[in-house]
Amino acid sequence: MIKLENSTEDFFLCTTANWTAVVKAECENSASKKALENAVEELKEVAQVSPRIRVKRIEEKMEDSDFLIRIDKVFSDIGMYKESRSINEILNNLSK
Repeated sequence: MIKLENSTEDFFLCTTANWTAVVKAECENSASKKALENAVEELKEVAQVSPRIRVKRIEEKMEDSDFLIRIDKVFSDIGMYKESRSINEILNNLSK
């Protein structure tokens, strides 16, 4: 799931019964609808529901437990070595 910086939607964590989903939506009600639709579509008959669905907006702020991983390493890990080298050169030149 990708969210552009200027998007009016937020990420929501939705939990009920035996599943949890992360969806992008404009509000809690829309998030719960998308989460249930996704669960029914993907899990089919094993999707369970309880009387309520817990919906939590995921705040996008840095916390002490967040990890920062250099993008050149991520490029390298997925086999994009040319891009990794290019980004690595840029980052090294910035630190000079």
